[in-house]
Amino acid sequence: MKHMKLRWLILILMVLNGLFYIWRQGVFETWGFAPESAREPARTMQQIQPDNVLITRKDS
Repeated sequence: MKHMKLRWLILILMVLNGLFYIWRQGVFETWGFAPESAREPARTMQQIQPDNVLITRKDS
């Protein structure tokens, strides 16, 4: 009987985890349930020639 409770708990946690993943992907967006976007496109637009940046290693 104790094992059945643990199995149900694990099943419920897995379903909740799956629902959270689907929500984060924006699947529920058509129903109005979507996470806020964490992107900042304004910062990308403010960059001055980001392709010219060269990252090098400092030799000591």
